[in-house]
Amino acid sequence: MNDQPCSCPGCSCSLGANAVYREGRAYCCQACADGHPEGEKRCQDPHCHCGEQKPPRV
Repeated sequence: MNDQPCSCPGCSCSLGANAVYREGRAYCCQACADGHPEGEKRCQDPHCHCGEQKPPRV
């Protein structure tokens, strides 16, 4: 497990085996890497609410 934090604003997760790398940044999961499109509010951790803290990326 990697202790590097996810690049998604407001996400408290660390990178794990399912990390996604995009544009030089590392994200804990695909939802965070995609910017929580179409109202996708959850990331890999059901207790993390990073998708609720910002509008979806267009």
